[in-house]
Amino acid sequence: MSVYIEIAGDEGMRIEKMVLGNMNNNTYIIIGRDEKTALIVDPSYKPERIIEYISGLGLELKAMLITHGHFDHIGAVDKIKAHYNVPVITHEEEARIMSDSIKNLSTYFLAREVTATADTYIEDGDILDYGDDLVFKVITVPGHSVKGVCYYCQEENVVFTGDTLLAGSIGRTDYYNGNQSDLVEAINNRLMFLPDETKVFPGHGSDTTIRNEKKNNPFLQS
Repeated sequence: MSVYIEIAGDEGMRIEKMVLGNMNNNTYIIIGRDEKTALIVDPSYKPERIIEYISGLGLELKAMLITHGHFDHIGAVDKIKAHYNVPVITHEEEARIMSDSIKNLSTYFLAREVTATADTYIEDGDILDYGDDLVFKVITVPGHSVKGVCYYCQEENVVFTGDTLLAGSIGRTDYYNGNQSDLVEAINNRLMFLPDETKVFPGHGSDTTIRNEKKNNPFLQS
């Protein structure tokens, strides 16, 4: 399993990316401008490595934000929860997927059970406020999963999209309750209305912008 960290932004909040596991999942550590507060988006694999990094910087972890319940985005959740005792946040429908090894695909891909538990449920339009620059609006985008969640920070012009919107692509829709038409419609109606300069941090691959995806993503062209 490969692990590396890159600084993806250095003004205001700092966003650091760990690429973890055989599926090259992006786990994001969001650090507030005070350099004291942190959030994790989609803690996928290597919980010890994530804990070591956060603790090494002396950060106070406030929460884990889960974009969707598939196994490769939740594998480190429970161990990090046990260490820091912070809330695990996602939509209730995605929480059900997290806790079911059939629906979250771990039984299919790994031939073993990977599950995790969420304890705070969010809905479309909710605001998650962790102070200063760490304020996120919840945008639900179904299609890759039942109620996939994107986390949008207006102040910093960034959005974490999980597997809904990828650089030059979209998430697979041949999994449990996936639907390509629903996903494309939701992306066009819910994400493409964000400012063009909004930076997109997906669950796999490189970051991109809303402008780039409007212009170049073949799935979103009419």
